[in-house]
Amino acid sequence: MSASVVLPLVAPRVSESQRGVVVVESPVMRRLLDRLRAAATVDRPVLLVGATGTGRSFLARLLHGMAGRDKRQLVEVSCLSAPLPEFWDEAAERARGGTLLVTDLDRLDEYGQRDMHCLLAKLATQARPPQLVATALPELDHQQRSGRFARALYDRLAVLRIDVPTLRERSEDLPALAQLLLTEQAASHGRPSPALTTEAQRLLSGYSWPGNVRELSNVLWRALLWTESSTITAQQVQQLLPASQPRAEEVRLLLGTTLADAEQQLILATLRACDGNKQLTASRLGITRRTLYQKLTRYKKWS
Repeated sequence: MSASVVLPLVAPRVSESQRGVVVVESPVMRRLLDRLRAAATVDRPVLLVGATGTGRSFLARLLHGMAGRDKRQLVEVSCLSAPLPEFWDEAAERARGGTLLVTDLDRLDEYGQRDMHCLLAKLATQARPPQLVATALPELDHQQRSGRFARALYDRLAVLRIDVPTLRERSEDLPALAQLLLTEQAASHGRPSPALTTEAQRLLSGYSWPGNVRELSNVLWRALLWTESSTITAQQVQQLLPASQPRAEEVRLLLGTTLADAEQQLILATLRACDGNKQLTASRLGITRRTLYQKLTRYKKWS
């Protein structure tokens, strides 16, 4: 029987005095935790790759605490804001001896990639450089293969790459994680924590959770606010879940199907399976949202 470290994967933010903890029941999460511990013993760059809502930034903060840097600065820079070169330098200086967290790496354009190359060169000359931890969506792999993300930069940032599993891939963690999230949410509002019935846990485990841990946290938050009882039942959970869930769907191709037709069938089938969620569809296909929109526009013209 494996030991269970029952802790929150989703938290508003890990404070400097709090190292952070994770629910670890599933083999995939035990492996991830082992890799985080190993990465905490060195100062090499770490790349956390995972779908939206899987807790990449939280894990970066957990790594910060594991490495004993929680008494030092953790400075976060988002690539969504297209930071200027001087901003990178300022952030790296503030994070000296701590952690420089770079989020949304897959959104870094060619100018930002050039600036990060320069930053890495400067960090190599510092006496106490921060550990650089980056987070990205899985579409970063497609960008790197297609040349939109520089291979040389990717290799320097992915020295220690850790893939973050989706909630579907760690279903063994869900009952303990759900109860823990409820307990934390209740405590933050001075309320006793309701218990999930066995049937409610079974219903949560049967859902596919396209939004991962963030979606689970939101559902539980609504359940907590909208019930006054000491338990949360399956009926209450059912009312909070979408009426239709993303479905598994096969794509069967006849011999002789052209590559263009096969691609179109796969993209449209994935879009249907994701209930029209284009961000999730692009992520599962390993392409950017812009590429997906372009292809869908083309298919519409042909239809």
